[in-house]
Amino acid sequence: MTYTKAQIIFHWLTAAVLIVMVLTGLAYTYDWLDADTMQLHQIAGQILIVVVVARLIARFRHPATPAAKPHHPLEAVMAKIVHAGLYICLIAYLVTGYIAASGLRDPLLIAAVDQGLARSDTGEWFLEAHFTLKWILLALFAIHIIAVLKHRFWDKDLPLSNMTLTPRKE
Repeated sequence: MTYTKAQIIFHWLTAAVLIVMVLTGLAYTYDWLDADTMQLHQIAGQILIVVVVARLIARFRHPATPAAKPHHPLEAVMAKIVHAGLYICLIAYLVTGYIAASGLRDPLLIAAVDQGLARSDTGEWFLEAHFTLKWILLALFAIHIIAVLKHRFWDKDLPLSNMTLTPRKE
């Protein structure tokens, strides 16, 4: 596949912000840092919302072109399923996290949802869904990385170079 520079940048920005979110989420959960960690987590989440929206717009405006070396049909189907799963899970993760964060005493959100909803049984469901989705997102991410490594070292094709800004050598 070939991607635009914007798609490549949004891909790596998504990864970088997700790493910040994982680290701040863990730091908050396990009391590694003070309570301000949740505020950083909320800020990172809002940045991620902007990045994901921009990424989706870039993706729909410029669909990726097929790879020079076609993959096995099953691999192509699996790649589409994993990529769709990553997008769907990431969007659901952001929505559930935003609603859950709205229930905090002092949410640092641009437009928090109604605290009555966020602190209700429905809000608790969103929080639980957020915690569950992180494992699904992690599993999809692991499959994605394993597939990239398989293509790089087993098939010796270029999926990783498709997501870098350096010129490709075929």
